[in-house]
Amino acid sequence: MLEAYIDESGIHDTAHACVMAGYWGGENQWRRFERRWKKIIEDANTPGLKEFHAVEFWKRSKDGKRVGLYKDWTEEKAGAFLDSLLACIGEHRIFPTITTLVVSEWKKLTKDERIFLTGGRYDRHKREWVTFGAPNRTYFLPFQFCIVQPAEASRGDVTVNYVFDLNKQFKHYAADLYKLTKNDKKVKCRTRMGELSFLVGEDAPGLQAADLLAYEAYQYSRARTSKPDQPIEMSATFQAAVRNKRNSTTFCFLNRQGLEVVLAKCPEHLR
Repeated sequence: MLEAYIDESGIHDTAHACVMAGYWGGENQWRRFERRWKKIIEDANTPGLKEFHAVEFWKRSKDGKRVGLYKDWTEEKAGAFLDSLLACIGEHRIFPTITTLVVSEWKKLTKDERIFLTGGRYDRHKREWVTFGAPNRTYFLPFQFCIVQPAEASRGDVTVNYVFDLNKQFKHYAADLYKLTKNDKKVKCRTRMGELSFLVGEDAPGLQAADLLAYEAYQYSRARTSKPDQPIEMSATFQAAVRNKRNSTTFCFLNRQGLEVVLAKCPEHLR
């Protein structure tokens, strides 16, 4: 049995990119990971700190000082804490999956192209759509990539169970999108897609790790889209967070070039 913990960043209306990211691995690896992650949080010895939230950790006041639970932390303590979390991720066999969709490029697509990319089924003989996918939901395409990748990597009859954050806005859509993906006959690995559940981050360290990864992927996408013609290096934190990447498909960046690749099978008269 495999487990995948997935989080999102950038599903709000003004986001420049929509990111789905997380980690997947065997249940025994996750149990060992969870024990160590919880110990790191506990050893921080900070009243009220029960889980890691990337936005809270990196948030600063106008004068550049740490705020909230971390307001009394020195840079040395914060650095050591983050290094410990990243080591916890890197030293267990949990594998990253990240898909980033550049919203401005998504909006340039035709409705038919968006239907095709979000699970719509087209009858070539009748030349009409049988199902219409979710063309107005930017998060469906990256969601599908992050759900499918762990299932494609599993072997034989091994199934993947997925966990999302119960407290996130996205939970209202995840169940419907998961059902669409699991019932899509074009998804060859759908039989290896198991159960979908929702937990709170405090009870699921895997979601906290996914939150860290989604945050870093979103920051990277911001830099990359602001300077599309320049090579952008990943931050040291981001590099450490994807240390266990399995292959080049781990990081799917859907800018115009990336969208052209996934649109290759779309009927030409629909483009």
